[in-house]
Amino acid sequence: MRFWGDAVRRMLAAAVVVVVLIAGLAGLARAQPAQADQAALKQTLYNLDISIDSLRKGLTGEAKSHLRDAFALYSIGLNRDGRIENTDSALHTRISESFNSLSQSPEEDNIRTLRADVELAASKIGISLSFFYRHALFVILLISLVFSVIVTLISKRVVNWERVKQIKAEVGDWQKKLLDAQRKRDFKTVHKLQQDQGRIFSLQGEVMRASFKPTIFYIVPYFLLWWLLSKAYADWTVAWLPFSLPLPFVGTMGSLGFLGWFLLSYFGLSYIVRKLLIGD
Repeated sequence: MRFWGDAVRRMLAAAVVVVVLIAGLAGLARAQPAQADQAALKQTLYNLDISIDSLRKGLTGEAKSHLRDAFALYSIGLNRDGRIENTDSALHTRISESFNSLSQSPEEDNIRTLRADVELAASKIGISLSFFYRHALFVILLISLVFSVIVTLISKRVVNWERVKQIKAEVGDWQKKLLDAQRKRDFKTVHKLQQDQGRIFSLQGEVMRASFKPTIFYIVPYFLLWWLLSKAYADWTVAWLPFSLPLPFVGTMGSLGFLGWFLLSYFGLSYIVRKLLIGD
């Protein structure tokens, strides 16, 4: 039973360590914004981001509403007792005028400028976003890379990839011969190849079972990771698309939350890592 040997146990231990570290990071990310001032900053920026997202979807009314909410949070939370106004009155005036103007006629570039001004104003009174929010895109990208490497190493260990490649080559050759015979209307060859169809289906099933085999090792850590990220980055805009993307059933997308960015990063990086480590 060398299959259950030290190598597999080491990989499982590595996966557990990664999950524990991620849990710690998630705890820190959530603990810091729990403070009133940081929560006010985070919520203000969140509303500004959502206003941009609404604009990209053509929902100007919603964008205006989110801008008004952001201004209320800025005024009541960040500028409580006039502390920003007293620290930098010119900056506070610029922010207030921008909010008033954009609430009437929102524009994406100007909202982004306003967002930067709000962060600057917050920093002047000692308030800043947690590292895990300011660099959420790269944090999640790094987590995706680490997890994809671990999953690929587990797959490399528990799956006989030489056998999988051999089966794929054999099935591919059979399919090519069948298509060629059908194209040439060589019914004798087609009939002969179809008699071997049951064995081909059996080989394809073997490949499918092999591809699912590693999931018993990482399925629980994967869902735990998803849960931790959902707790840390719920309702936070992680990445902006370079353009608005209309999708059927979903609607127009202009940004990605934690789940969209994690899945995009994970599957993209997994493909590259798999090619490098397995060659499949």
